[in-house]
Amino acid sequence: MASGRLLPDDILNAIHVDEVGLETGLYGDFRLRTIYHPIFLREGREAAVPWGVEGRVQAMLGSKPFPDEAFRASTDTDDEPMVAALRGLLPMRNYLNLGIDGLAMLVSFESPVYRRTETAVACMDALVQAIADVWVEPSLVYFAVGNEVTEDIFTSIALELKFRGLQTALSDFGTEQASLSRLETLGPKVVKLESSMFARLAGVPIAVRLMTSIVERLQRDGRQVLITGIETADQLRVAVDMGANLLEGSLLRAARQAGVVMDMSPVNLAALLSGSENVVRFISTARGQRDMPQQR
Repeated sequence: MASGRLLPDDILNAIHVDEVGLETGLYGDFRLRTIYHPIFLREGREAAVPWGVEGRVQAMLGSKPFPDEAFRASTDTDDEPMVAALRGLLPMRNYLNLGIDGLAMLVSFESPVYRRTETAVACMDALVQAIADVWVEPSLVYFAVGNEVTEDIFTSIALELKFRGLQTALSDFGTEQASLSRLETLGPKVVKLESSMFARLAGVPIAVRLMTSIVERLQRDGRQVLITGIETADQLRVAVDMGANLLEGSLLRAARQAGVVMDMSPVNLAALLSGSENVVRFISTARGQRDMPQQR
């Protein structure tokens, strides 16, 4: 791809489809397989029910997973847009391999796709086509946009998404003004808190209070708040006390590769929370409302 221009055939030629319809990306000696991370919709403090998945891609060298950082470092600069396109499209193209109807899908493209607006547009069109190819209801697909899109093109990308009728999610949401301005521009239905920020601030009382007020504001505007990367009972308790609608993390349910049966049974939040009895809880006056069952 020496011209730097990404064409639909470049993407399709880099995808292998096996005998059962499972799609894998091919790049040099690497195979790119789809990994789905289950997302659950919180219902009070007792349980969380399946809502959807976030699709990610893992590089394989032979039969073993290859470290993501090392894989990125080994990718030729000219090939980065194509590899990023594969990472964004494969989870959607493998949707039928989930084997479960009605699950929402959170998809995104990485920064190399946005180096050229025409590349970003081509990838959006490829995503729209993938949605049609797997017969998924478009209202179940949420296109996430975050820090990978620079300020100078964010507005145009938001307009392209709206033109294609794609539902949007805002990723990497923090407390800085840039996030608030992007919120107004994109108008997302789902807001994904920046995961490293949440992990860093979850044990700081004043920070949790601030984050809780932000969550409440987002929900008043009709948005659902997603917290990802929940690994401990302490983090889960903070997420629940903050009133997050959607939850993801290894504590709730392990990720699974496409083609492997996923356990999407409800999560017993009460049992998981019982392992974090020594954590101070931070609950605002709106707790009663936030603990009511959420709507998809």
